[in-house]
Amino acid sequence: MRAAVQPSRWFRGLAVVASLTFSSLAAGGEPPAATNARAVANDSPELSTGNTPFTEEDAPDFDPKLILAWPGVPEENRRRINVGMADETTIYSATFFQTETGTLTIFGASVYQFTEKDLQGSDPKEMLASHGTRSGDEIELTRKQIEHGPSKLLGFDVIVKEEGGFRRRVNILAGTRIYSVQVVSSKQERLNADDVAKFFESFAIKD
Repeated sequence: MRAAVQPSRWFRGLAVVASLTFSSLAAGGEPPAATNARAVANDSPELSTGNTPFTEEDAPDFDPKLILAWPGVPEENRRRINVGMADETTIYSATFFQTETGTLTIFGASVYQFTEKDLQGSDPKEMLASHGTRSGDEIELTRKQIEHGPSKLLGFDVIVKEEGGFRRRVNILAGTRIYSVQVVSSKQERLNADDVAKFFESFAIKD
């Protein structure tokens, strides 16, 4: 087993925010309230580049080109971060909460669209390995490097233990996008259930 690696510089804050949402719910928290706020400034150092404030606005036109067979209707969100800057990032996220099995299971997916300039000099394997991790809060149980889909896109299929539960995460790099499909549960055996397997098997990226 090995601890999760440090997130890369350009998505550190964003990935931590997404991961914290999943983990807090797995620990028994309540789903976050939806927000439609536009151009919200955030002075957190994790979400800023130097002294430049973090900004956010809706991105209803963003097509994630994501195919998934959800177990129910997910809550979706599209937003654009730092518009017009070198590190502009567009994010699609979707989450579905399932309690029918008697155990809270969280199905989630995200698509991060980066700029080519922001990705220059980055190592693809490092990006995928650290995307969505919580530094110091995860213990990696298994990791497989995979080739996804007909184009054999680079990816990692990882299972980690974290505060409140267990998570399976599949990260795929497609051009300037990182696709992440995740399932979180308080019980590790839940990650081996048929509905969870079907969810991951349905994952595809549109041409």
